[in-house]
Amino acid sequence: MSSSVLQTAIPILAYCGSSITMTLVNKLVLSSFQFHMVFFMLAAQAFGSVALMVLANRVGLNVKYRAMNKRDARTWFPVACSQALMLYTGGKALEYLNVPLFTVFKNLTIIAVAYGEKWVFKAAVTSLMLVSFGMMVMSSMVGAWNDMTFNGWGYFWMSTNCLASATFVIHMRKVIKQVNFQDFDTVYFNNLLTLPLYIVLSLVQEDWSGFVDYYSDKANAVELNSFARGIFISGIAAFAISYCSPWCLRTTSSTTYSMIGALNKLPIALFAMMWFPDPVTAGGVLAVLLGFGAGLVYTHAKNVQKQAQPSGSQVLPPPISMDRLDQTERPDQAEHPSNK
Repeated sequence: MSSSVLQTAIPILAYCGSSITMTLVNKLVLSSFQFHMVFFMLAAQAFGSVALMVLANRVGLNVKYRAMNKRDARTWFPVACSQALMLYTGGKALEYLNVPLFTVFKNLTIIAVAYGEKWVFKAAVTSLMLVSFGMMVMSSMVGAWNDMTFNGWGYFWMSTNCLASATFVIHMRKVIKQVNFQDFDTVYFNNLLTLPLYIVLSLVQEDWSGFVDYYSDKANAVELNSFARGIFISGIAAFAISYCSPWCLRTTSSTTYSMIGALNKLPIALFAMMWFPDPVTAGGVLAVLLGFGAGLVYTHAKNVQKQAQPSGSQVLPPPISMDRLDQTERPDQAEHPSNK
């Protein structure tokens, strides 16, 4: 295999692997243990991202970010809070819903973002995009109809997450031009600003006394070790996605990167079907395939629209993935150096 092929394949595989790991570990941590500590897990991921970004910068890896400052922090803090809401509601939805169904309904966020962008940025919605939206709605209806473990709270949190995700993406796209963030700036500011928030909310909202009492019992030591490993891996995976996303974007193209995001949903759903004991139905598989096809059609529609747009014009966002959205970069950011 030639070195040029390897230079392209390795970052693609790294991005896919980190995305799959992140989703499956999140589901494991939030549904397989006695206590479902969403804020604690998000705090661990934020801390892991910041700590490993600083370490990577110190050892000479291509991880550059703007130093924290009051002006940018004040401007960006509302965006970071909307990201925190998005991640929390996504974690709660993942706690109650199986991963394939979560994947299917996450596509509805694309519709909310598209029409939000149309309203805010006057972006066009093409006929091919409408076809993909129809497929997304159909896949969601098929998935809900075949949900053998229907949970009302799961659908409530999923609906809230779709709205929170769309709000975050649109708000970020408005504010990012004001602060001119590049590359890892967004990741660094989002995680550093929300880390104290996650810690405080975890201490206030989550049952730490019950957690300590339960895991103080030696009979639960094995479960505690598994929980700690899951939290540790989720922190590393959060940084891995932060690093692999721009790496993949730089070594391929924005078109390939968007397509990878759409294609990656299928192996995530398949791994989840094999790993978790949730019932697998023919209708559930059909819903995943419809959602997968919808993602491909939307990605193609977005790329066609981008080619038809003048350089620098606003286009609709790439498909929303299941991983942390603070890693999403605009293609025009990939060529600019950061400021640290």
